[in-house]
Order: sequence, then C-alpha cells, then structure tokens
Amino acid sequence: MEEPDKQELTSLIIDGPPWEKKHELGFFLAFFETLKAFLLHPAHTFSVMRRSNGFGDALIYTVAIQVFTFLWMFTLTNPNPEMIFQQFPELEGVVDLPPNFAQIMVLIYPISVMLLQFIASLGLHFALKFRDLQTYDFSLIFRITAYAAGTASLLVILPAIGGLLSFAMTLYLVFVGLRTIYGLDIGSFVITALLTAVIMVGLYIGVVLGFTVLVVILSILL
Repeated sequence: MEEPDKQELTSLIIDGPPWEKKHELGFFLAFFETLKAFLLHPAHTFSVMRRSNGFGDALIYTVAIQVFTFLWMFTLTNPNPEMIFQQFPELEGVVDLPPNFAQIMVLIYPISVMLLQFIASLGLHFALKFRDLQTYDFSLIFRITAYAAGTASLLVILPAIGGLLSFAMTLYLVFVGLRTIYGLDIGSFVITALLTAVIMVGLYIGVVLGFTVLVVILSILL
C-alpha cells in the first residue's frame, strides 16, 4: 500500500487533485494526470486534496468516466430486448420492454450514476457522523467517493473480472482516502463501510418510495 511520508505532510500544498486545476493545466492534461495520480499514488493524491471545494468537478469526473465505460460495454454487447429475454427467459411475457430499450438505457444511465453517487456519499457521511468521526463537510466525502468510483470504473472494461476489480478498487481508494484524511484504520473502515451499506439501503428505499408516491400522485392529477 502506498502511503504518504508523514514527515512531509506539513509541507504539502493542499490544492489538488489536478482535475480541479483544469483551468490552469488544460482539460485533457488535468484529466489524465488525475487518473494517473489516483491509480499510482492515491495516498499522496488524497493528502493534497482540497478539504473544501464543492462537488461539481468531482461529479463531472466520475460521471464522464462511468458513462464512457458504460458506452464502451454497451457498444460491445449491444443489449436489446431479445438478448435480455434469451438470458432471462423467465422475464418474457412478464416484463414488456419497448423496442428502443437500449436508447432509453443510454439516456437514463448518467442520471442513475449521479443518484447512486449521492446516495453512497450521503451513506458514508452519515456513517461517519454516527460514529463521531466526521470532521469535515459533506462535499469532501462526496469528492473522495466520486474520484474513487470514477477512477475505478475504468477497470470495468477488462473482460470477465472487470466488474469485480472495479468494485474492489473503489473500496480500496475510499479506504486510502479515509485513512489519509480522517486517520481511519482498517478495522474502523470496515465498521464504517458496513454501517454505510445499511444507511444506503435505507436511502435507496426512501428514494424508490418517494418516486413511487410521486408517480401515483401525478397519475391521479393528470
């Protein structure tokens, strides 16, 4: 595990990651430097991350990469209703998928990425607060998880085990971020991660119920 030199932390300039300086470095250079930094030197990259900088840049970063990997896999597999029913024949006759199902998936995916990103970040934020470990605001947790998920999602394009590797890398990068900035050890991280998962399930159920109620109300009114 790559760790920052603790003796050097006091002399570090807290102005990263490079993506948040794209107006100085240029869009593509900042993007690839950020990707390289989180993949090769995550501890150092998190140690120089601004502790307060909003979450717009991090959101664009993670959505852009995850949409790219989705479109890459989408192009290779070209999903359609016939293929889905071949893989899951029990759904045929039960689920009515429209002919333009693939196009709908492309349109919905970025929204789902943003929704899940906020749910995951809120879950971790509340878990840290519950354990009295949250010393910063929500935006820092959001940026840690967004940069971790975005960077790790590139591994999805690897055949067979890409999805598993991406999930493992996301957990690792989030752990490095929390260890570097919050000082969490592996035991504390595991407890926090389990609590986060429970909170995320609750938030997800709340979102689904809220959306369902909204649809019912609109259907009655309209």
